[in-house]
Amino acid sequence: MGKLRRYVNGIGHAADVAVSVEVGRGDEVVVSDGAFMWRRDVYGPDAIVNLADDHLLIDEAVRGARYALRQLRGSEAGHRVVIAEIRPFPVDTSPGDIEVAAALAVSVALGVTLDP
Repeated sequence: MGKLRRYVNGIGHAADVAVSVEVGRGDEVVVSDGAFMWRRDVYGPDAIVNLADDHLLIDEAVRGARYALRQLRGSEAGHRVVIAEIRPFPVDTSPGDIEVAAALAVSVALGVTLDP
């Protein structure tokens, strides 16, 4: 799981993204249908799982995963990244935080060092 926990200019940034990565025919990033099912664990079995703005979080997670895959320049093998969980924090997740957490998760899974 990619975990972002940073303070920048006194502002907290936190987000978690879980991924699985396997060798594929080309680079592909997909989002699991259950990426937000954690809400039922936190808020109860009747919690709404999919919210109206979740597409923004999904877009960020996909961008972050693709960024990390681009760091494998020259790699002959493709990779299939499945974004299994996207978990923002109500107070400390800002635009861009999910993207960073996803990039961190993929980089850890692939053993890739990201540009700062």
